[in-house]
Amino acid sequence: MIYINAVRRAGACRLERPMHELSLCESITGLVADCAAREGIGRVTRVTVAIGKASAIDPEALLFCFPITTEGTVAAGAELVVEQIALRARCTDCGAEFAPLSRMAPCPACGGFAKTLLAGQEMQVVSFEGE
Repeated sequence: MIYINAVRRAGACRLERPMHELSLCESITGLVADCAAREGIGRVTRVTVAIGKASAIDPEALLFCFPITTEGTVAAGAELVVEQIALRARCTDCGAEFAPLSRMAPCPACGGFAKTLLAGQEMQVVSFEGE
């Protein structure tokens, strides 16, 4: 993973913010700007995204990067709202569907650990508001 905001201290670099979220914010901003242009919206005031708990996306880093990527666009100054998508899984042993608290949680029906995640790894732009 590549990082931005490397800080040099005592001859070593400490890496602060993941660049992964910066590129995600650039994609979100581009998508919202394109949709706003098609809809005749001149200013976006709020963008809502949903992020799965197992998506490997840091919501705090996303919130940090969003104002940087929206600067100079119709979404400049817009609020970013991050909603979390809970994990949902299907046990490959017994077929039960359940909502694990973590990727490592066993099936509550049979105690098995083999599962397929049905939800919780995705990220999507849910909506945006503007005028």
